[in-house]
Amino acid sequence: MTMNEVLTRNEWYELYMRHRAVYRRKKPANDFVRCFLNWCDKTYPDTPYLTQEMVNTWCTKRDTESPSSRGARVGALHTFLDYISERDGGSFQIDYVMQDRGRREPVMFTHEELSNFFRALDEITTGEEYAHPASRRLAKMKALQLPVFFRLLYSSGIRPPEARWIRCADVDLDKGVIYLRRTKGYNERLVALHPSMTELLRQYDSMMDRELPGREVFFPSVYAEYHNSAWVRYNFNRYWYKYNPRPPEGEREIVAYCFRHNYAVENIMNWEQDGYNADKRVVALSKSMGHVSIQATQYYFHLTPRFADLLERTEGASLDDIIPNISEQ
Repeated sequence: MTMNEVLTRNEWYELYMRHRAVYRRKKPANDFVRCFLNWCDKTYPDTPYLTQEMVNTWCTKRDTESPSSRGARVGALHTFLDYISERDGGSFQIDYVMQDRGRREPVMFTHEELSNFFRALDEITTGEEYAHPASRRLAKMKALQLPVFFRLLYSSGIRPPEARWIRCADVDLDKGVIYLRRTKGYNERLVALHPSMTELLRQYDSMMDRELPGREVFFPSVYAEYHNSAWVRYNFNRYWYKYNPRPPEGEREIVAYCFRHNYAVENIMNWEQDGYNADKRVVALSKSMGHVSIQATQYYFHLTPRFADLLERTEGASLDDIIPNISEQ
């Protein structure tokens, strides 16, 4: 089977699932793509290929369906169709604007809150006080990993799952780069590290090698496997709120993903230093963060109060002038 052949929808599904397996992604519990294809087989038994009509009909919101349920169902199909489109298998449009739920503004944090968080992480003991060897080992790995893991999120803007999925073979501490293979939308990319972060990772890697010789996962569990998302949530909440107050009832809590928002906004605010070059910097930031388009990066501009004035003062242009130009690069 080659990409030059005209593939049926089920053949595309087989390739898609193999692709997911290469990235070690489990088959989803609710396989909405498979549900969609089963529906196509029943509704269009004489048409084995995907059509826009099939997509439109399937994506229509059902009377008994909540906005979030429809979002999960359509979102899964959106990823599948992106996979096909990226391999020249056809272009399909989905009305996938999540206006039903609305886009929630990210919660930003202060430098004081950030300082409190890393102080809490640096105070984690290595477990010498525990009598049981397994408890001591678990505590020592937490003391080694958590301060480094969350500093990596803060300094690089990568997504928490991307950090969990880093393999040792994809970390080049000589050049100071990480190759992210498992990413949102399968958009592999290189991320350049700050020199101080590279040195911290180098120290961490050396110590972790002594704990788990020959490990393949860069941030492994005690069983040398990937940590799950609950590991990130639990430890972030535990140490973020050790010294920081919890928000009032009804207000959103800080989550680890906020590091990504903070990274984008701080980068934009620092562009005034040593020259501006908005077009080149927007492209670089977009690629570093793994955005599929410049427009996704543009979302952060309205979170940066001084950005519009700064852009006009240094470049003599508005955001609307800049975005169409760089989207063509």
